[in-house]
Amino acid sequence: MQPTGTSPCPNWCISLHLDGDTLHHGETLALQLTRRPTQGERRFRPDLPAMPITLELVTHQDAGETTPWIAVLHEGTPVLDLAAGSASSLGDALQGFAADTAI
Repeated sequence: MQPTGTSPCPNWCISLHLDGDTLHHGETLALQLTRRPTQGERRFRPDLPAMPITLELVTHQDAGETTPWIAVLHEGTPVLDLAAGSASSLGDALQGFAADTAI
């Protein structure tokens, strides 16, 4: 934890905590991924190829909360907000699935 003007910060916090801001947040990680078109997108364009998508991940925690959260955003809009432990479980599961499909 590192001290700020408002409260101790987790070591990952990059917030300046101006004007009494109590939200801790970390750096954003942008992930370039490839996604499959949805069934709705393929309905009228069955040959629509896989397409790139960028998801942003950011750690955040309100002062007084006991656990950090990992937000998943698409174009700045929240898609999913997971407790850090749940995010870790999801990451492990995705790695396992990906390893099972490796050629």
